[in-house]
Amino acid sequence: MDIRQYYRKTSGICFQVAWISLTLSILFFGLHAAGVLSGNILAIMLPFIILSIANYIGFRMFDTRAEEIPERLLCPLTEKSELLDHSHLLLAFLPAPTLRAVLFAPNGNAVGEIRDLNMKWYMWLIPNSVSLLLPKRYGLYSSDGTLIGSYQFKWGLFNKAVILNQYGDNIGYYREAKKESLFRLKGMIVNPEGKPWISAYAGGLLQEFQMTNADGIKLVSYKTGWMPFEWGNRFKDANTPILSFHNSATYNDKIAILGFCAAALHHRSN
Repeated sequence: MDIRQYYRKTSGICFQVAWISLTLSILFFGLHAAGVLSGNILAIMLPFIILSIANYIGFRMFDTRAEEIPERLLCPLTEKSELLDHSHLLLAFLPAPTLRAVLFAPNGNAVGEIRDLNMKWYMWLIPNSVSLLLPKRYGLYSSDGTLIGSYQFKWGLFNKAVILNQYGDNIGYYREAKKESLFRLKGMIVNPEGKPWISAYAGGLLQEFQMTNADGIKLVSYKTGWMPFEWGNRFKDANTPILSFHNSATYNDKIAILGFCAAALHHRSN
């Protein structure tokens, strides 16, 4: 998948949701008119109408973005590209009940994905306020669908995660500082022995943050609202989050950092 295909796929999902929501509102109106459904029909229909309008706007927006990307800027999808070999990753989010983040290289090709391993239909029916408290398991996948890492989140409001590599071996834990994480994210990734590995601190708006190892060496920078001109020709959303890894970041560092991103963004969707 390239960035134009992502925009078209998201546009299609928004279009389907818009029509389903509109159909449900019409159905409820018909049931109310027939005397089958009682109550305030406006209060019943209004959420579905708003959802339909919002998704139709999303459909038009993503369809326009797809059309604005010229063919000459897209690279052949046949080019082999390893997810964790890239210095820069751009995150785009597909509509999902929890998290489905597609990871793009600056050339516009998708090189991986973070997604919930329990992406069942009924998850759409669970409010975010409840879903936040439920245990979850996210997978980190390469572009060919190979699982290269996973993250197991426990029950509760504050994030506690086990970080696993592609073989299912425990390579660390993410622990959030409870008292300091009410309005921002602050915690520590530790190794299996419990020794500090990577410090994590991000503001509540998640606009920008850096992560360092236990020795204070910078491993990654995360920014939104900043886009090099060449990348902006492909990525039409100027607020696309960008992860920039430093040369000091190892393979396991990157798996752990993407786990923190899963913890920070696990209810981000379009």
